[in-house]
Amino acid sequence: MILSRQLPPLALLLLLASCFNVSNSFSSSSLSKLPSSAPQCQQNTMMMTTCDNNSVGANSVIGGISASRHLSRTALFGTKRVGEEMGQKESRLKNLSKFFRSSRRRNSSTELSAAIAANPGGGSEKKEFVPRPIITFGSSGLKLNLFGTIYGSVAIFLGIFWYAGLWLCDLFDRVTFRKIDPFFRVPITLGHLWGRTLLFIMRCFPVITGKENLKELRELNKKKKRGERQPVMYVANHCSWMDIPFVAMAIGWQNYKIIAKQELLKVPILSKSMRQCDHIVLDRTNRRSQLATYKKAVQYLKDGVDLVTFAEGTRSRNGRLGSFKGGAFKMAETAGARIVPLSISYAADIQPLDYVFPIRRSRAIPGSVHVGMPITTEGKTDDQVVEEVFNAIAEHLPDSQKPEPGTPFSAK
Repeated sequence: MILSRQLPPLALLLLLASCFNVSNSFSSSSLSKLPSSAPQCQQNTMMMTTCDNNSVGANSVIGGISASRHLSRTALFGTKRVGEEMGQKESRLKNLSKFFRSSRRRNSSTELSAAIAANPGGGSEKKEFVPRPIITFGSSGLKLNLFGTIYGSVAIFLGIFWYAGLWLCDLFDRVTFRKIDPFFRVPITLGHLWGRTLLFIMRCFPVITGKENLKELRELNKKKKRGERQPVMYVANHCSWMDIPFVAMAIGWQNYKIIAKQELLKVPILSKSMRQCDHIVLDRTNRRSQLATYKKAVQYLKDGVDLVTFAEGTRSRNGRLGSFKGGAFKMAETAGARIVPLSISYAADIQPLDYVFPIRRSRAIPGSVHVGMPITTEGKTDDQVVEEVFNAIAEHLPDSQKPEPGTPFSAK
Protein backbone atom coordinates (compact mmCIF):
# COMPACT_ATOMS: atom_id res chain seq x y z
CA MET A 1 0.00 0.00 0.00
CA ILE A 2 2.87 2.34 0.77
CA LEU A 3 4.36 1.63 -2.66
CA SER A 4 1.03 2.35 -4.40
CA ARG A 5 0.79 5.75 -2.74
CA GLN A 6 4.26 6.78 -3.92
CA LEU A 7 4.00 5.59 -7.53
CA PRO A 8 1.72 6.70 -10.36
CA PRO A 9 -0.91 4.04 -11.22
CA LEU A 10 0.50 3.58 -14.72
CA ALA A 11 4.06 2.95 -13.47
CA LEU A 12 2.82 0.43 -10.86
CA LEU A 13 0.77 -1.40 -13.49
CA LEU A 14 3.75 -1.66 -15.85
CA LEU A 15 6.00 -2.90 -13.03
CA LEU A 16 3.54 -5.66 -12.11
CA ALA A 17 3.23 -6.69 -15.76
CA SER A 18 6.98 -6.99 -16.01
CA CYS A 19 7.33 -9.04 -12.84
CA PHE A 20 4.63 -11.60 -13.71
CA ASN A 21 5.60 -11.94 -17.43
CA VAL A 22 2.23 -10.81 -18.73
CA SER A 23 3.63 -8.40 -21.26
CA ASN A 24 1.76 -10.23 -24.03
CA SER A 25 -1.52 -8.80 -22.72
CA PHE A 26 -0.41 -5.31 -23.63
CA SER A 27 -0.77 -4.26 -27.23
CA SER A 28 1.06 -1.55 -29.08
CA SER A 29 -2.15 0.48 -29.13
CA SER A 30 -2.36 0.54 -25.34
CA LEU A 31 1.24 1.67 -25.05
CA SER A 32 0.59 4.43 -27.58
CA LYS A 33 -1.78 6.01 -25.04
CA LEU A 34 1.09 6.87 -22.73
CA PRO A 35 1.29 10.60 -21.92
CA SER A 36 3.56 12.65 -24.14
CA SER A 37 5.61 13.62 -21.08
CA ALA A 38 6.95 10.05 -20.80
CA PRO A 39 10.70 10.03 -21.56
CA GLN A 40 11.89 8.82 -24.95
CA CYS A 41 13.95 5.65 -25.29
CA GLN A 42 17.69 6.11 -25.17
CA GLN A 43 19.57 5.18 -28.33
CA ASN A 44 20.72 1.61 -27.95
CA THR A 45 24.15 1.05 -29.47
CA MET A 46 23.86 -2.71 -29.19
CA MET A 47 20.67 -2.89 -31.29
CA MET A 48 21.62 0.14 -33.46
CA THR A 49 18.02 1.47 -33.29
CA THR A 50 16.35 4.65 -32.02
CA CYS A 51 12.76 4.57 -30.90
CA ASP A 52 10.11 6.49 -28.96
CA ASN A 53 7.24 5.27 -26.82
CA ASN A 54 4.71 5.47 -29.64
CA SER A 55 6.63 2.97 -31.82
CA VAL A 56 7.55 0.35 -29.20
CA GLY A 57 5.39 -2.72 -28.79
CA ALA A 58 5.10 -4.67 -25.57
CA ASN A 59 6.97 -7.59 -27.05
CA SER A 60 9.86 -5.42 -28.32
CA VAL A 61 13.34 -5.86 -26.90
CA ILE A 62 15.58 -2.94 -25.91
CA GLY A 63 19.11 -3.76 -24.78
CA GLY A 64 18.16 -7.35 -23.96
CA ILE A 65 15.02 -6.48 -21.87
CA SER A 66 11.35 -6.24 -22.87
CA ALA A 67 9.88 -2.86 -23.80
CA SER A 68 7.32 -3.01 -20.99
CA ARG A 69 10.01 -3.63 -18.40
CA HIS A 70 12.14 -0.85 -19.87
CA LEU A 71 9.26 1.66 -19.65
CA SER A 72 8.37 0.64 -16.10
CA ARG A 73 11.96 0.99 -14.91
CA THR A 74 12.17 4.38 -16.64
CA ALA A 75 9.04 5.55 -14.87
CA LEU A 76 10.34 4.32 -11.50
CA PHE A 77 14.00 5.36 -11.60
CA GLY A 78 14.20 7.93 -14.40
CA THR A 79 15.98 7.97 -17.73
CA LYS A 80 19.46 8.59 -16.32
CA ARG A 81 19.67 5.51 -14.09
CA VAL A 82 18.22 3.15 -16.71
CA GLY A 83 20.66 4.53 -19.28
CA GLU A 84 23.57 3.94 -16.90
CA GLU A 85 22.50 0.31 -16.34
CA MET A 86 22.25 -0.30 -20.08
CA GLY A 87 25.66 1.31 -20.56
CA GLN A 88 27.18 -0.97 -17.91
CA LYS A 89 25.71 -4.04 -19.61
CA GLU A 90 27.05 -2.90 -22.98
CA SER A 91 30.50 -2.33 -21.43
CA ARG A 92 30.52 -5.87 -19.99
CA LEU A 93 29.66 -7.31 -23.41
CA LYS A 94 32.44 -5.31 -25.06
CA ASN A 95 34.98 -6.51 -22.49
CA LEU A 96 33.85 -10.08 -23.06
CA SER A 97 34.24 -9.69 -26.82
CA LYS A 98 37.87 -8.61 -26.35
CA PHE A 99 38.61 -12.03 -24.86
CA PHE A 100 37.57 -13.74 -28.09
CA ARG A 101 39.01 -11.14 -30.45
CA SER A 102 42.34 -12.98 -30.76
CA SER A 103 40.59 -16.10 -32.03
CA ARG A 104 41.63 -16.85 -35.59
CA ARG A 105 38.16 -18.09 -36.49
CA ARG A 106 36.43 -14.97 -35.21
CA ASN A 107 39.05 -12.55 -36.53
CA SER A 108 38.31 -13.47 -40.12
CA SER A 109 41.32 -13.33 -42.40
CA THR A 110 38.91 -12.60 -45.25
CA GLU A 111 37.78 -9.39 -43.57
CA LEU A 112 41.38 -8.41 -42.83
CA SER A 113 42.40 -9.12 -46.41
CA ALA A 114 39.58 -6.95 -47.73
CA ALA A 115 40.55 -4.11 -45.42
CA ILE A 116 44.21 -4.25 -46.41
CA ALA A 117 43.38 -4.47 -50.11
CA ALA A 118 41.13 -1.43 -49.78
CA ASN A 119 43.80 0.61 -47.98
CA PRO A 120 47.28 -0.70 -48.92
CA GLY A 121 49.00 2.47 -47.74
CA GLY A 122 47.47 2.49 -44.29
CA GLY A 123 49.77 2.72 -41.32
CA SER A 124 50.21 0.20 -38.53
CA GLU A 125 48.88 0.75 -35.05
CA LYS A 126 49.36 4.26 -33.68
CA LYS A 127 50.25 3.22 -30.15
CA GLU A 128 53.91 2.35 -29.84
CA PHE A 129 54.55 -1.21 -28.68
CA VAL A 130 57.13 -1.74 -25.92
CA PRO A 131 58.38 -5.37 -25.92
CA ARG A 132 59.12 -5.82 -22.23
CA PRO A 133 60.83 -7.47 -20.43
CA ILE A 134 63.96 -7.43 -22.61
CA ILE A 135 67.17 -9.44 -22.33
CA THR A 136 70.25 -8.16 -24.21
CA PHE A 137 72.99 -10.58 -25.22
CA GLY A 138 76.51 -9.23 -24.66
CA SER A 139 78.36 -7.26 -27.30
CA SER A 140 76.12 -8.48 -30.13
CA GLY A 141 73.29 -6.27 -28.92
CA LEU A 142 70.66 -8.86 -29.87
CA LYS A 143 67.54 -8.75 -27.72
CA LEU A 144 64.87 -11.15 -26.54
CA ASN A 145 61.53 -10.55 -24.84
CA LEU A 146 59.02 -12.91 -23.22
CA PHE A 147 57.04 -13.59 -26.40
CA GLY A 148 60.29 -14.26 -28.26
CA THR A 149 61.38 -16.71 -25.56
CA ILE A 150 58.16 -18.68 -25.95
CA TYR A 151 58.37 -18.49 -29.75
CA GLY A 152 61.97 -19.71 -29.74
CA SER A 153 61.19 -22.56 -27.35
CA VAL A 154 58.34 -23.79 -29.54
CA ALA A 155 60.49 -23.41 -32.68
CA ILE A 156 63.33 -25.44 -31.19
CA PHE A 157 60.96 -28.14 -29.90
CA LEU A 158 59.33 -28.51 -33.32
CA GLY A 159 62.76 -28.24 -34.91
CA ILE A 160 63.81 -31.50 -33.27
CA PHE A 161 61.17 -33.38 -35.26
CA TRP A 162 62.01 -31.35 -38.35
CA TYR A 163 65.67 -32.27 -38.05
CA ALA A 164 64.80 -35.95 -37.60
CA GLY A 165 62.66 -35.81 -40.75
CA LEU A 166 65.48 -34.15 -42.71
CA TRP A 167 67.90 -36.85 -41.57
CA LEU A 168 65.50 -39.56 -42.80
CA CYS A 169 65.15 -37.72 -46.13
CA ASP A 170 68.92 -37.63 -46.46
CA LEU A 171 69.15 -41.36 -45.78
CA PHE A 172 66.38 -42.06 -48.30
CA ASP A 173 68.10 -39.98 -51.00
CA ARG A 174 71.37 -41.82 -50.48
CA VAL A 175 69.69 -45.22 -50.75
CA THR A 176 67.72 -44.27 -53.89
CA PHE A 177 70.56 -42.22 -55.42
CA ARG A 178 68.16 -39.24 -55.53
CA LYS A 179 66.18 -40.73 -58.42
CA ILE A 180 62.78 -40.79 -56.72
CA ASP A 181 62.83 -37.18 -55.48
CA PRO A 182 65.32 -35.40 -57.76
CA PHE A 183 64.02 -31.90 -56.94
CA PHE A 184 63.87 -32.45 -53.15
CA ARG A 185 60.13 -31.93 -52.83
CA VAL A 186 59.80 -33.97 -49.61
CA PRO A 187 62.22 -31.92 -47.45
CA ILE A 188 60.63 -28.72 -48.77
CA THR A 189 57.24 -30.02 -47.59
CA LEU A 190 58.68 -30.88 -44.16
CA GLY A 191 60.06 -27.37 -43.77
CA HIS A 192 56.75 -25.88 -44.84
CA LEU A 193 54.90 -28.06 -42.33
CA TRP A 194 57.26 -26.97 -39.54
CA GLY A 195 56.77 -23.31 -40.41
CA ARG A 196 52.98 -23.49 -40.65
CA THR A 197 52.73 -25.35 -37.34
CA LEU A 198 54.94 -22.79 -35.60
CA LEU A 199 53.02 -19.82 -37.00
CA PHE A 200 49.70 -21.45 -36.07
CA ILE A 201 50.71 -22.13 -32.47
CA MET A 202 52.14 -18.63 -31.96
CA ARG A 203 49.34 -16.88 -33.91
CA CYS A 204 51.79 -15.35 -36.38
CA PHE A 205 49.92 -16.10 -39.60
CA PRO A 206 50.20 -13.26 -42.13
CA VAL A 207 47.20 -11.97 -44.05
CA ILE A 208 47.59 -13.01 -47.70
CA THR A 209 46.00 -10.89 -50.43
CA GLY A 210 46.11 -11.19 -54.21
CA LYS A 211 46.42 -14.98 -54.40
CA GLU A 212 43.88 -14.95 -57.19
CA ASN A 213 46.62 -13.46 -59.39
CA LEU A 214 48.32 -16.87 -59.43
CA LYS A 215 45.21 -18.89 -60.25
CA GLU A 216 45.50 -18.72 -64.04
CA LEU A 217 49.22 -19.49 -64.03
CA ARG A 218 48.87 -22.48 -61.72
CA GLU A 219 45.91 -23.89 -63.60
CA LEU A 220 48.02 -23.75 -66.75
CA ASN A 221 50.99 -25.50 -65.11
CA LYS A 222 48.81 -28.31 -63.74
CA LYS A 223 48.13 -29.52 -67.26
CA LYS A 224 51.80 -29.67 -68.22
CA LYS A 225 54.70 -31.91 -67.36
CA ARG A 226 57.43 -30.55 -65.11
CA GLY A 227 59.88 -29.69 -67.89
CA GLU A 228 57.15 -27.90 -69.85
CA ARG A 229 55.75 -25.75 -67.04
CA GLN A 230 55.91 -21.97 -67.01
CA PRO A 231 58.67 -21.13 -64.48
CA VAL A 232 57.98 -18.52 -61.82
CA MET A 233 60.36 -16.33 -59.84
CA TYR A 234 58.99 -14.67 -56.70
CA VAL A 235 60.64 -11.35 -55.85
CA ALA A 236 59.98 -9.80 -52.41
CA ASN A 237 61.15 -6.90 -50.28
CA HIS A 238 63.30 -7.85 -47.29
CA CYS A 239 63.38 -6.22 -43.85
CA SER A 240 63.00 -9.05 -41.30
CA TRP A 241 63.59 -12.74 -40.64
CA MET A 242 59.81 -13.14 -40.72
CA ASP A 243 59.89 -12.47 -44.46
CA ILE A 244 60.91 -16.08 -45.12
CA PRO A 245 57.95 -17.84 -43.43
CA PHE A 246 55.61 -15.15 -44.73
CA VAL A 247 56.73 -15.80 -48.31
CA ALA A 248 56.34 -19.54 -47.78
CA MET A 249 52.76 -18.98 -46.62
CA ALA A 250 52.03 -16.86 -49.69
CA ILE A 251 53.45 -19.45 -52.11
CA GLY A 252 51.69 -22.38 -50.47
CA TRP A 253 52.49 -26.07 -50.92
CA GLN A 254 54.73 -25.56 -53.93
CA ASN A 255 58.24 -26.80 -54.58
CA TYR A 256 60.58 -23.82 -54.60
CA LYS A 257 64.20 -22.89 -53.96
CA ILE A 258 65.39 -19.81 -52.10
CA ILE A 259 68.46 -17.87 -53.19
CA ALA A 260 70.18 -17.19 -49.85
CA LYS A 261 73.51 -15.94 -48.58
CA GLN A 262 76.17 -18.38 -47.45
CA GLU A 263 76.12 -17.12 -43.84
CA LEU A 264 72.87 -19.01 -43.22
CA LEU A 265 74.80 -22.29 -43.35
CA LYS A 266 76.13 -21.43 -39.88
CA VAL A 267 72.67 -21.54 -38.27
CA PRO A 268 71.87 -24.93 -36.60
CA ILE A 269 69.02 -26.99 -38.12
CA LEU A 270 68.50 -24.28 -40.75
CA SER A 271 71.82 -25.21 -42.34
CA LYS A 272 70.69 -28.85 -42.53
CA SER A 273 67.49 -27.73 -44.22
CA MET A 274 69.37 -25.51 -46.69
CA ARG A 275 71.54 -28.42 -47.80
CA GLN A 276 68.84 -31.10 -47.79
CA CYS A 277 66.35 -28.94 -49.72
CA ASP A 278 69.14 -27.94 -52.11
CA HIS A 279 68.43 -24.23 -51.75
CA ILE A 280 70.75 -22.03 -53.79
CA VAL A 281 73.53 -20.59 -51.62
CA LEU A 282 75.38 -17.50 -52.82
CA ASP A 283 78.92 -16.56 -51.81
CA ARG A 284 79.17 -12.86 -52.52
CA THR A 285 82.96 -12.81 -52.21
CA ASN A 286 83.58 -15.56 -54.78
CA ARG A 287 83.03 -14.79 -58.45
CA ARG A 288 83.12 -18.46 -59.39
CA SER A 289 80.46 -19.25 -56.79
CA GLN A 290 78.24 -16.52 -58.22
CA LEU A 291 78.52 -18.01 -61.71
CA ALA A 292 77.70 -21.51 -60.40
CA THR A 293 74.71 -20.09 -58.53
CA TYR A 294 73.47 -18.38 -61.67
CA LYS A 295 73.63 -21.59 -63.74
CA LYS A 296 71.98 -23.68 -61.02
CA ALA A 297 69.12 -21.20 -60.61
CA VAL A 298 68.46 -21.01 -64.35
CA GLN A 299 68.40 -24.81 -64.59
CA TYR A 300 65.87 -25.08 -61.76
CA LEU A 301 63.61 -22.57 -63.53
CA LYS A 302 63.84 -24.53 -66.77
CA ASP A 303 62.92 -27.70 -64.86
CA GLY A 304 59.75 -26.02 -63.61
CA VAL A 305 60.90 -25.39 -60.02
CA ASP A 306 60.01 -21.93 -58.70
CA LEU A 307 62.63 -19.59 -57.24
CA VAL A 308 62.36 -17.07 -54.39
CA THR A 309 64.72 -14.12 -54.15
CA PHE A 310 65.00 -10.91 -52.15
CA ALA A 311 66.22 -8.54 -54.83
CA GLU A 312 67.61 -5.95 -52.39
CA GLY A 313 70.31 -8.47 -51.48
CA THR A 314 70.04 -7.82 -47.73
CA ARG A 315 67.58 -6.71 -45.08
CA SER A 316 66.56 -3.07 -45.12
CA ARG A 317 67.88 -1.18 -42.09
CA ASN A 318 64.99 1.26 -41.90
CA GLY A 319 62.24 -1.01 -43.22
CA ARG A 320 61.86 0.92 -46.48
CA LEU A 321 62.18 -0.61 -49.92
CA GLY A 322 65.72 -0.27 -51.27
CA SER A 323 67.36 -0.53 -54.68
CA PHE A 324 67.33 -3.90 -56.46
CA LYS A 325 70.29 -5.88 -57.67
CA GLY A 326 69.90 -7.11 -61.24
CA GLY A 327 71.27 -10.66 -61.01
CA ALA A 328 67.97 -12.34 -60.19
CA PHE A 329 66.17 -10.63 -63.06
CA LYS A 330 68.75 -11.87 -65.55
CA MET A 331 68.02 -15.42 -64.36
CA ALA A 332 64.33 -14.92 -65.09
CA GLU A 333 65.07 -13.47 -68.53
CA THR A 334 67.37 -16.35 -69.46
CA ALA A 335 64.84 -19.01 -68.40
CA GLY A 336 61.79 -17.14 -69.74
CA ALA A 337 60.24 -17.08 -66.27
CA ARG A 338 57.36 -14.93 -65.06
CA ILE A 339 58.20 -12.63 -62.14
CA VAL A 340 55.65 -12.40 -59.31
CA PRO A 341 56.16 -9.40 -56.98
CA LEU A 342 55.48 -9.95 -53.26
CA SER A 343 54.89 -6.95 -50.99
CA ILE A 344 55.56 -7.84 -47.33
CA SER A 345 54.14 -5.36 -44.81
CA TYR A 346 55.01 -4.85 -41.13
CA ALA A 347 57.33 -7.85 -40.80
CA ALA A 348 59.93 -5.56 -39.19
CA ASP A 349 57.36 -4.56 -36.54
CA ILE A 350 56.88 -8.22 -35.68
CA GLN A 351 60.59 -9.05 -35.54
CA PRO A 352 62.91 -6.02 -35.66
CA LEU A 353 66.51 -6.38 -36.84
CA ASP A 354 67.98 -6.37 -33.33
CA TYR A 355 65.78 -9.18 -31.95
CA VAL A 356 66.52 -12.91 -32.03
CA PHE A 357 62.87 -13.95 -32.35
CA PRO A 358 59.55 -12.14 -32.98
CA ILE A 359 58.40 -9.80 -30.24
CA ARG A 360 54.64 -10.13 -30.80
CA ARG A 361 51.85 -11.85 -32.71
CA SER A 362 51.51 -10.81 -36.34
CA ARG A 363 47.70 -10.82 -36.16
CA ALA A 364 47.79 -7.80 -33.86
CA ILE A 365 49.20 -5.48 -36.56
CA PRO A 366 48.52 -7.36 -38.90
CA GLY A 367 51.49 -8.58 -40.93
CA SER A 368 50.55 -9.18 -44.53
CA VAL A 369 51.79 -10.28 -47.95
CA HIS A 370 50.30 -9.07 -51.22
CA VAL A 371 50.80 -11.27 -54.28
CA GLY A 372 51.06 -9.11 -57.38
CA MET A 373 50.24 -9.83 -61.01
CA PRO A 374 52.84 -11.97 -62.85
CA ILE A 375 55.20 -9.84 -64.94
CA THR A 376 56.67 -11.11 -68.19
CA THR A 377 60.22 -10.33 -69.33
CA GLU A 378 59.62 -10.79 -73.05
CA GLY A 379 60.45 -7.78 -75.22
CA LYS A 380 61.70 -5.69 -72.28
CA THR A 381 65.13 -4.40 -71.34
CA ASP A 382 66.73 -5.21 -67.99
CA ASP A 383 65.98 -1.75 -66.62
CA GLN A 384 62.35 -1.93 -67.70
CA VAL A 385 61.83 -5.25 -65.92
CA VAL A 386 63.53 -4.08 -62.73
CA GLU A 387 61.56 -0.82 -62.66
CA GLU A 388 58.24 -2.57 -63.24
CA VAL A 389 58.82 -5.07 -60.43
CA PHE A 390 60.11 -2.32 -58.10
CA ASN A 391 56.99 -0.20 -58.65
CA ALA A 392 54.67 -3.21 -58.29
CA ILE A 393 56.13 -4.05 -54.86
CA ALA A 394 56.19 -0.43 -53.67
CA GLU A 395 52.57 0.12 -54.67
CA HIS A 396 51.23 -2.29 -52.04
CA LEU A 397 53.56 -1.34 -49.18
CA PRO A 398 52.39 0.93 -46.32
CA ASP A 399 53.65 4.51 -46.28
CA SER A 400 56.24 3.67 -43.63
CA GLN A 401 57.87 1.11 -45.97
CA LYS A 402 57.65 2.86 -49.31
CA PRO A 403 61.04 3.84 -50.82
CA GLU A 404 62.41 7.22 -49.84
CA PRO A 405 62.16 9.94 -52.50
CA GLY A 406 64.99 9.70 -54.99
CA THR A 407 65.74 6.00 -54.33
CA PRO A 408 66.99 4.41 -57.58
CA PHE A 409 65.15 1.23 -58.52
CA SER A 410 68.37 -0.49 -59.56
CA ALA A 411 71.73 -0.58 -57.75
CA LYS A 412 74.34 -0.78 -60.49
